[in-house]
Amino acid sequence: MKDFYTAFYAAIQHSRAHARFCGRVFGRDLGQHGFADQAQLELLLQVLDLHPGQRVLDLGCGSGLISEYISDCTGAHLTGLDYIPEAIRQAQDRTAAKSERLEFVVGDINRLELPGGAFDAVVSIDTIYFGEDYAVTIEALKAALQPGGQMAFLYSHGREPWVPVSEFPKETLPPDSTPLAAALQANHLAFRTWDLTRQDYDLAQRRKAVLEDLKAEFEAEGNLFIFQNRLGDANGISQAIEEGLHARYLYHCRTPGTHPGN
Repeated sequence: MKDFYTAFYAAIQHSRAHARFCGRVFGRDLGQHGFADQAQLELLLQVLDLHPGQRVLDLGCGSGLISEYISDCTGAHLTGLDYIPEAIRQAQDRTAAKSERLEFVVGDINRLELPGGAFDAVVSIDTIYFGEDYAVTIEALKAALQPGGQMAFLYSHGREPWVPVSEFPKETLPPDSTPLAAALQANHLAFRTWDLTRQDYDLAQRRKAVLEDLKAEFEAEGNLFIFQNRLGDANGISQAIEEGLHARYLYHCRTPGTHPGN
C-alpha cells in the first residue's frame, strides 16, 4: 500500500491526465485519491464553520492540496499529516510561501504523536480506513483537541469486491452502526451525520465515464496503474451500492467542554 501511494503521488505531480480527471470528476483538481467532490468539501466547510487563526489537523493529507484549499477558504491554520514522505515533500515545497498558516509533517495514523489540546478541529477525508483500530485513533485525536473541539469525517463503508455478499454484515450500514460510529461511541462522542450515498453513486458513474475518456492519455503518460486503480474503485462502489451494501456519510462531533471561541 505504501509503495502504491509513493508511486501515485510521484506520478500525479506531473500527470495532465490525472489533473483533467480530478477537474472533470470532482470539480477541482486537488490531487484527490479519495471520494470527495467539491459539493462534499463545501458541506464539510459549512458544518465546521472554521475561522481565521483556528488550528486544524488534516489527517491523511496526501500532497496537501485539500489542506491548502481549506486554509485558503477559511484562513485557518492547517497541519497536514501523512505517512508518504514524497507527498509531504510536495506539500511543503508548494506551500512554502504560505508557511504562516500551512505546515506538513510525516506521521502514521496508527502511531499518532500529537500534542494535547493543540487543535480546534480535525478533518479526515477518506483516511480513517488506514487506522488499524478506529477507537484508538479517535482517542488520540480527541486528546489532541481543545475542549469543545470538532471532528469531521467523510467516510464510506460497504462491501469490498472480494467479500462475498452473504458475508457482509448489512446491519453495519446505518449511520449509527458503522465501524466509525462504534469507535466514536466507544470514545463517548455524540455525532451528527449526513447521508451522501446517492452522491457517491453519481460520482462513481462520472468517474467511470471520464476515466474511459482519458484512458489513452493515462496510457501515453505511463500512468495506466492510476487509471486501473481509479476504475476499480468506481466499479466496486457502483456494484456495492446497487446491491444495497454501501453507504457514505459525513460525521461531525464535538468533544466535551466549551471552546474558547464559542
